[in-house]
Amino acid sequence: MSSSVTSSIILFIFLSLLITIIAYELKKLLKISVAPILLILGAAFRDIDAYVHGFDNLFYLVNELDPKVITLAIMPTLIYETAMSTDWFTFRRELVQIIPMATTVVGLSSFLTAVVLKFILLYDFTWVEALLLGVMLNATDHVAVIAQLKDIYADDEFETLIGGETLLNEATVMVLFNVMLSSSENSVPVGDSLLMFLRLSLGGFGLGIAFAVITGEILQRIVNDYVQETSLTLITTYLLFYTAEGTVIHVSGALAIVTFGLYMSAYGKTLVSAVVEKPMHFFWSIIATDMESFVFIIGGMLLGNTILETKNVHATDAGMLFLLFLILHVVRFVVIMIHYPVLKYFGYGITMKEIIVITFAGIKGVISLALALIAFHDPAIKDPFSSLMLFFTVGIASLTILFDSLLVKLFVKVLGLESLNEVQESMLVGVTTAILQNTAKYIERLRSDKEFDLVKWEEVINVTGNKQLLYQIMESNKVGSQVLKENKGKSLEELLSVYSQKFSLSKEALELEMRSRFYSTLKAIYWHEFESGQCQGYTSLVLINSCNMAQVNEERKMNDWEILEKELTNPKVTRFLEKLSHLPIIGRIFKKMLYSRIMVTYDAASTFQKAHEEARELMDSMEIDTDEVIFEEVVQESHRQVELCQEYIKQFITDAYPEIISQVQSNMAAHTLLISQRKLINKIYEQGVIKEIEHECLLEAIDENIKSLSHNSSVQMASLKEILKSRFRKASAKQILEIMPHIVERHYKPGSIIFREGDPIEGAFLIYNGRVHETSTWIDQELMVGNIVGVQHLLPDFAPALTTSATAITVVQAAFIPKAVLNDKIYFEDLYKEASEELIMWNKDKLQLGDVKNEYIMRVIKSSSITFFNAGFTVNMRRGGFLLYGKIKKRTQAVKFLKPKEKQLDCYEDCVIMIFPQHLAGFFKQYKSLSEAFSKFYIRSAARNAKTRVVKEENSCLTMNKFHRNGKLGSTSSNSK
Repeated sequence: MSSSVTSSIILFIFLSLLITIIAYELKKLLKISVAPILLILGAAFRDIDAYVHGFDNLFYLVNELDPKVITLAIMPTLIYETAMSTDWFTFRRELVQIIPMATTVVGLSSFLTAVVLKFILLYDFTWVEALLLGVMLNATDHVAVIAQLKDIYADDEFETLIGGETLLNEATVMVLFNVMLSSSENSVPVGDSLLMFLRLSLGGFGLGIAFAVITGEILQRIVNDYVQETSLTLITTYLLFYTAEGTVIHVSGALAIVTFGLYMSAYGKTLVSAVVEKPMHFFWSIIATDMESFVFIIGGMLLGNTILETKNVHATDAGMLFLLFLILHVVRFVVIMIHYPVLKYFGYGITMKEIIVITFAGIKGVISLALALIAFHDPAIKDPFSSLMLFFTVGIASLTILFDSLLVKLFVKVLGLESLNEVQESMLVGVTTAILQNTAKYIERLRSDKEFDLVKWEEVINVTGNKQLLYQIMESNKVGSQVLKENKGKSLEELLSVYSQKFSLSKEALELEMRSRFYSTLKAIYWHEFESGQCQGYTSLVLINSCNMAQVNEERKMNDWEILEKELTNPKVTRFLEKLSHLPIIGRIFKKMLYSRIMVTYDAASTFQKAHEEARELMDSMEIDTDEVIFEEVVQESHRQVELCQEYIKQFITDAYPEIISQVQSNMAAHTLLISQRKLINKIYEQGVIKEIEHECLLEAIDENIKSLSHNSSVQMASLKEILKSRFRKASAKQILEIMPHIVERHYKPGSIIFREGDPIEGAFLIYNGRVHETSTWIDQELMVGNIVGVQHLLPDFAPALTTSATAITVVQAAFIPKAVLNDKIYFEDLYKEASEELIMWNKDKLQLGDVKNEYIMRVIKSSSITFFNAGFTVNMRRGGFLLYGKIKKRTQAVKFLKPKEKQLDCYEDCVIMIFPQHLAGFFKQYKSLSEAFSKFYIRSAARNAKTRVVKEENSCLTMNKFHRNGKLGSTSSNSK
């Protein structure tokens, strides 16, 4: 390749990127899609040769461009990125609609187009030529269509139907094109053509699956390596397309890439490392956007060249072009209406309004251009057909990009398919109000800061654009735009007041939308749980799928747990694996399979509970609850689902497989710590604390640990020594060994009395297996594996006799811990942490908490820190707290409420103190009673103390809260654990 050609290629690439930047800026200014802008700029760029010399090589390269370069260099990226970004669940449900749209609609439309060319436009084409051109003119281009969908707001189901059609359409068209082109070259019989069609289609699907499975297996073995994982998907995409199209295998490369992309959408995204998944999507998005731009610019340049230089094209053909443009819409509409019964009654259904939009959504583009160029350069295609074919193809593609892209947007708006409904708009008002209120509060805080004394606050408020934000929201929606017209010049508060009162919402519609938002929030939380290492990849997919299935039946009450349970549980398979696990030699294989199945079930169930709690708190804090009564109903439905989940865990996992819980929680804890270490290493590297080689070395060590953790399949219950060491962290291994001979294992049948209230205190029971019911007048709780039943009785001087009774609910295996063995103060801090809930509840009246709700007390306890202080130690009591053991002053004896004080206190004796969380001290100053302070803290703490993250949904401004887990394993009681 000469240096001038190389220079021209480099020049074209960077000029195209510059044109792309200009086009996107024009899009912001003109409020139209970028595709027609790029097409026009490309045509204009082609025609500057008459005025600016020096681009001869560049234009020659485009004119003589080998179409296979477009198909091999550009098409794999565009097809894969679109398929990978497809919502697999919606696509799968709509497949029964998408397949006919992408097959029989294409085939029938191609045939009718051929009829139009021969018998209406009266062109002297052979049937093979007419059908070949008909196929090219019915190739909807997903590049143009997806670009258009980005600029409109319609239902996800409708957008997926349009996107899915174009995705499979091009695969079908390329297969039909190869069949027709082969027929024009060799006069292939109809039977052989059909066999060729089946070979290309089925072969492409099979090859795509094979590459997908192999790539998935490799991805599972790479941990947190952005370069390797991203490069692997890139290599696989191009290698797959080349293998399909450029080797003796010769199957449909487009269909193979579609299959591979959909596999990655459905399953592959969890095979990619969590820290790599986001940047990988960004990479593919940027590459696909640039490739789209190249295609449209090349199309525009070819359009300019066609207008200027195409031979055998006359003025009458230009008129025929516009007539054909109109007829193609009629043909597409007629063919879609023939398929109307299938489209209406299967999948998500379809309306006449949507059919009108779909008629104009058949935008042509890169596929048509590429196929036209391939045929134009084929020696079997002769003039004048070749010139007319190129003219019609480039012309129709240009007209659809210029006009249909605008008409789609127009019809979506005119037919009411783009606007939010009143319920959605009402909820958007609630979220907008919350944002504006938070901004106002933040401004007030800044105004009180001495560093901002000279700020021109009127200018700041104008720049922050609170009113402008509200205007933009209102102008883009039906009710809001009407309110703006009727209330010009009103203040922000007045507009919000009028706006919020304009909605006439039915109870059914509110319930439907509330559940839909709840499920959408849950899906985002599930995905974040996977990304943060809190659940397995497959678990997150199953959980998200349960929400998708529940959303399909939105008219019903929440039932996502029932759906999830059916997905996770197959009693016949479980019983079969249990039987096989007892076989000699090979039994361990089936036991491993059984444990793997149970681990996924427990992982999903525990994540389900956390996510529901988080979603409830989040929606409440962000004012999504337009109607408090309906929101409370949805919350109660959520509580019911969680209760069913908890009951399932008790019956089928906790009682039968306690070692599973231990292993899952151990893996989750280890994975969370490793992810935390990785983030810290990246942070200190960005701050310049360590050098690049040190950064890489540290990350490599962390990733090796993550890899070993993912391959760890051993499942066993922690030993008594390990449990005790975990419970009492300040005790040495020697001290643990010294108390172990005094701890005795005991077994109880269901219904057996473990101990009775009023009996002398001897000790407490650490549960190995089973469930225990602990009751009294002041407490009622169910305890399970890992809990210590009667832990309060191990505290020094707690009470002269047992304060509760305990009964075995199931078969119970427990370790009896005598009270005397834990008298050493080395155990006190951890012992009081374990028993803090019981100790506080036992002393509610003494601590002035008699009228405080239990859940308020529990939130404070979970957010507080418990520390042991030696006698004489000075304690900072600015936060306040509870004295659980010892004396602060000579007369200040445990258990005692310690008010927040600025001065420091000296411990008169060894003490254990529960120090309140930071923000609770502020509430003590505002409210007189503990009850008021605790309740206010309960309401505010979720939003303040939680770890937040943004939900990845285009039309949501929600924030996710991550709550601290209860440190007591398997705790479920609302009263305590």
